[in-house]
Amino acid sequence: MKNIYYFILLFAFLNTGFAQETEEVIVTSSLGGATLAEIDSPIFVIKGDDINFGATTSLGENLNSLLGVNSSDFGPGVGQPIIRGMGGTRVKILSNGKLVRDVSGLGSDHLNDVDMNNVQQIEIVRGPSSLLYSNGTMGGIVNVVDQTIASKDFDGNNFNIGLERQSVNQGTTGNFSYQGNVNDVNITYGFKNVNFENYDVPAFSIIHEGTPEGDETLKNSDFARTSQKFGTSAVRDWGYLGFSIGKGENTYGIAYHGEHEDEHEGEHEGEDDERIQVDTDSENLTLEGSATNLSGLESFNYFLQVNDYTFIEGHIGGKHNGESTTYTNESYEIGLKGDISGLSNSAVQNFTININQEDIKIVKSDDDEVPFMKPVESQTLSLGYFYGQEFGMLDIDFGVRLDQVSRDGTYNTTTHDISESDLSTALTLGWNLENNLGLSLGISSVARAPSELELFMNGKHLVAARIERGNVNLESERSNNIDFSLDYENDGYFLNASVYSNSVDSYIYLLDSGTKIDKLPVTNFTQADADFNGYEIEVGRSFALNNGDFIISYGRDEVVGTFSSGGNVPRITPVKNIYSFAYSQQDITYDIKIKDIQKEDDLGLGETVTNGFTMVDFDITRSISIGNDEELVLSVFGSNLLDEKARSHTSYAKDPVPLAGRNFGIKLNFNF
Repeated sequence: MKNIYYFILLFAFLNTGFAQETEEVIVTSSLGGATLAEIDSPIFVIKGDDINFGATTSLGENLNSLLGVNSSDFGPGVGQPIIRGMGGTRVKILSNGKLVRDVSGLGSDHLNDVDMNNVQQIEIVRGPSSLLYSNGTMGGIVNVVDQTIASKDFDGNNFNIGLERQSVNQGTTGNFSYQGNVNDVNITYGFKNVNFENYDVPAFSIIHEGTPEGDETLKNSDFARTSQKFGTSAVRDWGYLGFSIGKGENTYGIAYHGEHEDEHEGEHEGEDDERIQVDTDSENLTLEGSATNLSGLESFNYFLQVNDYTFIEGHIGGKHNGESTTYTNESYEIGLKGDISGLSNSAVQNFTININQEDIKIVKSDDDEVPFMKPVESQTLSLGYFYGQEFGMLDIDFGVRLDQVSRDGTYNTTTHDISESDLSTALTLGWNLENNLGLSLGISSVARAPSELELFMNGKHLVAARIERGNVNLESERSNNIDFSLDYENDGYFLNASVYSNSVDSYIYLLDSGTKIDKLPVTNFTQADADFNGYEIEVGRSFALNNGDFIISYGRDEVVGTFSSGGNVPRITPVKNIYSFAYSQQDITYDIKIKDIQKEDDLGLGETVTNGFTMVDFDITRSISIGNDEELVLSVFGSNLLDEKARSHTSYAKDPVPLAGRNFGIKLNFNF
């Protein structure tokens, strides 16, 4: 009850006070340099303030209120994004347009290691048309953008100090950032510390071996992160040049581990005292620049990025105390992009070249124990070309990409050098018609080479409670997609709708063999043709009131995934309805979202039904001007207000790891 009174007082405070002029902001996509109205691909752009002033959550949790986007949860720190029913390596996570090279593709309990501090915006491109920005993007991309390496000079010096408190995990966060220009040199620095304890869940929402448990706190669901990033750049008439250094450390508990499945009866003593803990360490060095007004080119952009990532999953206490598995990913990437000049004012033409090498290793603490995947070395060469042209009301965007992917690894005792050459294309036609009506048609054919895990995995994947076996004979997947979108806005009413059909040849998935070893089911990576058909629709209206604007909307998305030979694709996302109510009044905004997630009973082999649930969330943000350049931003937020028993159907551990219970929080940001 104290929490309720506390937030009532805060709510009353937020309704009293100061007035401040509002400013219209045009959000621009960093990927293509175009405003949202000029982008025909299905794209979302989340403003940085919505991230920086909102609750600290996983990447997937930040995005799962968007239509067509969901999250595969594994505790509070791990939420891998799923776009239009596709996840894993079919969705690329980028930081400032560069691929984040962690080991999230090797396990559902592995987080996407991207720094979410002082974000400028997050861009989401749904569907295969995102091949214009990265290779193998059958599901889409998520690009987290900041200004660590500034391409334009900062105006003055800007500081930010932030503090946050959450109730569901007794969690605290603190952050500091600086952006400024000193002697014509741009300097940025960011620091963030997150410390979450075990999070609360509704009673009897945790299910182990089919039996609900009364615990109201999920053990080993704690999460901590410390991140720092420094960048500098010089902007001159010839372009700009800069570099950045980033470092991140994470520590979190694995709330569920499938190891008990292969224990023998009577060997569970001390199991409750065992903790599975993950410790990660990432270091990133980026050199980036651009040269302008070159012969035949308007600009020539380039970057070099070097990454060193370590992920250690260790046992503390219990039977396996001291045992650990270490994953490492050492990589570098070189990227070049040229914007070709000499075209008409309405035309855009560029080419891209990307070269990267990635070395992934898995090492057991016991030298005599063979890891479930031996070292894999991967090289990728990507050549891309993009052309865009306006013809009156018609916009044409065309992209083509050639990817050469080579992976050297060992399966059992045999070494394999596997190479795939894939050509991908995408064409988007957009019409800007009268009466504020826009139409777009996207056609694409995108290929994805098999990942390291799909090719060379061969052993126990205990977090998923199964044995997984790769297949060195897998071929590249190919997504043949058609997408039609409609946008309409008039007199306060708006409608956005997309419908798509995505036929995937040689779709890679895990198939249960029907046999067990040490009580663990044996599963094999195999291929079959699959079809993903779905839609997203949002309709709403805005009202101009005396003291502010009120927007109400309803959105719904659905995707159906089936194999051409019959049966459902496993872990498909359920139908989602979103009711949104937002009111803004000068320096204050209120936002209420109701997410109705429907029951999922279209099951793949070996799956169980996931019940539906309703999530009610709210955010209230108030900006208070203190001086000429000082501002205090106060945010109050709440999630799962109904304390619903909720679980994600896409999660490998949906029963023992439910979603968090009711949560309240407060966040302060001081800008000066």
